[in-house]
Amino acid sequence: MADAADGRTLQECVEGYLFSGLPPRLLILRRPPGRGGFWVPVSGKVEPTDASLEAALRRELAEEAGFADPVRVVPLDWVVEFDPPDGGRRMRLHGFGVETDGEKPPTLSSEHDAFEWVDPEVALARLHYPDNREAVRILLRAIGETGPPRARPGDPGSAARRGAPRAKVLPRFDEELFAAVRSAGHRKIALQVPAGLVRNAHDRAAELRAATGVPVVVVSRACFGACDFPAPEEVPGVDALVVLGHSPIPNVPLWATTYFVEMRYPPGDVERLAERIARAGLPKRVGLVASVQHLDLVAPLTRALAPRGISLVVGTGDRRLAYPAQALGCNYTGAEAIAGDVDAFLFLGTGTFHPIGLAFAVDRPVHAFDPLRGEMSAPIDRAKLIADRLRLVARTMDAKRFGILVSSFAGQERAGMASALIERARRQGREAEILIAARLDPRDLEGRDLDAYVNTACPRIALDDSSLYPRPVLTPPEFLMAIGEVPLTDYRFDTFH
Repeated sequence: MADAADGRTLQECVEGYLFSGLPPRLLILRRPPGRGGFWVPVSGKVEPTDASLEAALRRELAEEAGFADPVRVVPLDWVVEFDPPDGGRRMRLHGFGVETDGEKPPTLSSEHDAFEWVDPEVALARLHYPDNREAVRILLRAIGETGPPRARPGDPGSAARRGAPRAKVLPRFDEELFAAVRSAGHRKIALQVPAGLVRNAHDRAAELRAATGVPVVVVSRACFGACDFPAPEEVPGVDALVVLGHSPIPNVPLWATTYFVEMRYPPGDVERLAERIARAGLPKRVGLVASVQHLDLVAPLTRALAPRGISLVVGTGDRRLAYPAQALGCNYTGAEAIAGDVDAFLFLGTGTFHPIGLAFAVDRPVHAFDPLRGEMSAPIDRAKLIADRLRLVARTMDAKRFGILVSSFAGQERAGMASALIERARRQGREAEILIAARLDPRDLEGRDLDAYVNTACPRIALDDSSLYPRPVLTPPEFLMAIGEVPLTDYRFDTFH
């Protein structure tokens, strides 16, 4: 160790300020009450076995937050010395910025009890030590964010301050919804339904119209989630939306009062369902994930399976998920948070869409149980899914010209990520161009002089619909593999945060 000016031996330390995207959001961690209860970055002492300061930082990132493979490390050229509160050896702290691939939830060690991804101004307000706040300002200058913090469309706090329209959540399409609509005095309503409910959409519209006395129009395109509800120009004159089959996404802004009718199913005969699940031979500790329609089954099923020797574990995801145990096609962070604590996952719902996404996101067997039919499906073959994707990546390693696909939907727009990918491509001697649309259509990409596409809109476009496109379509993590920045051995799901 080096010596301080007063002759004492210094303890070298490192701090990592994790950030994602441009404009950036920063990860802050909270100490438990016994250790002060305040917010800090990742930090730790340099050990004798650490080959360098950066090696120490990477070890601390893995130990404290579970980030073993950051996108890049940015030395801040910032050093501060201080005396620890316990009167021990004087410390010298070296700061680093750490870019991550999306706002992934950390795996917390015992040193922290909570985390949040926040805008820079929030980090500057919450971080406990003045030195931490100084380091954040240096980081923002280092990555080009020198101006005042910019408003982010998905910031629910900002929306609340502006008096933005609210999400109203109803469990079913019934009198509770009708009464809420009647009392609000709307002029005109747009009804949007997912593909599975299109057949009955016009009957639902007629029922809503008759029960409320409010004019109702039906949005012709199906809704895949709360990320792609209609824009104002699609439904002129409308001052409220009724969206069937989906829950709100908390960090997606609303432009009109929106009634999310989740179409929840009652739990039914829980003992019968538990017995059928128990006969499937699942391991003792199983992570539970469900579509919003079957979330009411989570608690009673957990109680019913415990005496049968199966412990169900539920995780809480990031700010894109409204409920614990919930799955979105683009986000399985609740499952990722508990993957290390379980031996398999059980998905409650119909179809294969969510189980396939879950299998991409977690390295555990995924079983799907349909509560309506009482049927268990065979585990998803994750190895085959990933092998197919890696073959596609291999086909694009020599690609020279990429199209970066961006959606203008409020819940799918990642223009900041697209700009960062263009810079990555250019650093590797490749060409890249942004192509923007609301809903992406393969026909719009035909005839273009491009070798491959990178999809920053709904992550499932690349995974589920790639064969429909005239050129290979990669996710952002796959693109980093293709240009050699990320190894092929660590496949990552493109989680939308």
